[in-house]
Amino acid sequence: MRSISSRLLIGTSVFIAIFFVLLAVTISYSVHKRAEAARFDALKGVVYGILGSIDIDDNAKLTVSAGSLPDDALNRFNSKLYAEIISNDRSRLWKSNSSIRPLPQTNIRPINDWQFEKVAAQDSTELLRVQYVVAWELGNGEELPFIVHVAENVEDLSSQLRRFDRVLWFGLLAVAPIFPIVQWIMLRISLKPMRDMGQQIEQIEQGQRDSLSKEVPKELEPLTSGLNSLLGAERERHLRYRNLLGDLSHTLKTPLSVLHNMGDTNTDSGRTIREQTQLMQSSLERYAQRASTQSPIYLSPSIRLAPCIERLTRSLTKLYDSQNVQFSVEVNNEFMVRIHEADLLELLGNVLENACKYGAHRITISLEGSTLHVTDDGPGWPPGDLAHYLDRGARADTQTIGQGIGLASVHQIMTNYGGRVELSRAANGGAEVVLYFA
Repeated sequence: MRSISSRLLIGTSVFIAIFFVLLAVTISYSVHKRAEAARFDALKGVVYGILGSIDIDDNAKLTVSAGSLPDDALNRFNSKLYAEIISNDRSRLWKSNSSIRPLPQTNIRPINDWQFEKVAAQDSTELLRVQYVVAWELGNGEELPFIVHVAENVEDLSSQLRRFDRVLWFGLLAVAPIFPIVQWIMLRISLKPMRDMGQQIEQIEQGQRDSLSKEVPKELEPLTSGLNSLLGAERERHLRYRNLLGDLSHTLKTPLSVLHNMGDTNTDSGRTIREQTQLMQSSLERYAQRASTQSPIYLSPSIRLAPCIERLTRSLTKLYDSQNVQFSVEVNNEFMVRIHEADLLELLGNVLENACKYGAHRITISLEGSTLHVTDDGPGWPPGDLAHYLDRGARADTQTIGQGIGLASVHQIMTNYGGRVELSRAANGGAEVVLYFA
C-alpha cells in the first residue's frame, strides 16, 4: 500500500468502526443499567407502599389491606408484579393475589438491609426483585422481624431493550458509511498541497518549470526549500562541468594543432602523428559538444522519437546503399521521450549502425508502450552471455574494426536518463536490442 490517502482512509475507517462498536456497546450497557435502576426504584416504592398497608395486632398477627396496596397489579391474577412477606423462619406471612407462582427463595439479611438483584424463577422467567428486611415493634416491646419481597416479570422490559438495541445498531450502521465519505473528502482537501507538489515535480521532470512553488503550507516549506536548493545546485554543477570541458577543449586546441602540423609529412611517424592528433581533436569536439547539451533527466525537454529515427534511417540507407539495407519503422509519431536530441541520436545511431555494419539487410524498429525493440536479420550474437557486451571494450565481432564502446555508450546514456538496455536473440536468429525509456 503505497498511497498515504489509502493508509489514512483505511486506518481511520478501522478506528471509526471500533469507535462505533464501543459506542454502541457503551450506550446499550448504560441504557440497560438505567432501565434496571428505574425499575428497582419503582419496586422500592412498592415496598414502601406495602409497609404502609401493613397492620399488626398485639398477637403478632400481620394483615395487609388489599385496598391500600400501592399498585393494583398486586391484586390481579394475570399481572407481572408479585409481592410477599416472609418471616425469619421463612414462613409466608402474606402474599399478593398476583403471586400465583412460587417466587425464588428469600435471603435472611440484617435489619434495614436492601437487596436488589436479577433472578430467574422456577419456570426460567427473568425477574427483578427487591428484598427489604424490617422489624416491627409490637405493643409489648417485642419486635417482629420480616422480609418484604417484591418481584416483577421483566420480559416486556427485556423486549423493549432488545428493540432499542436493534434500533441503536441499525442507526449506527446507517450513519457509519457517511463518515468514510466525509473523511475521504477531508483527506482530499488536506492532501491537495502534496498532490500539487507532485504535479510540480512532474512538470520539472518534463522541463515545463524550473522550481517548486514557494506558496505551500508551512509544514512543507523545508521540503520545497531543500528541493529548490538542490535543483539550483545541480544546474550550477552541470554548468561548471560544461564550462570546464569547453575550457579544456579550447586549451588543448592549439597544442594539438601544432602536433598535427608536425605530422604533416609523408613518413610513417608523421602520418601516425597526424592520425592520432586528428582523432584526439575529433574526440574533444565530440565530448565538448555532448557536455554542452547534456543535462539531468529532470531538466531535459521531451522530444518526439519518430523524427530522430527517420533521420537516422535515411542517412544509414544512403551510407549502406551497397548492402541494400531496409528499415521497417513501427513507431507512433506522437511518442515522446525525455532525453536530449544529441544523446538520443547517438544511442540510436550506435544501435542501428551496429546492425548495418554486421551484415543485417532488414532492420525492424517497433515500439511497445515505452519500450523500443530493434531487431535485425543478421548473424546474431555469438553464443554465451550477452550482458558483458554492454561493458566498455567488449566486442561481439573481433574481425571487424572497432573499439567496443558503441553498446557501452548506449548503456551509459540509457542509465543516465533512468532507462536501461537489454540484448537478446531474435526469433529469426538475428540480434535484438531492447531500449526501455523512463
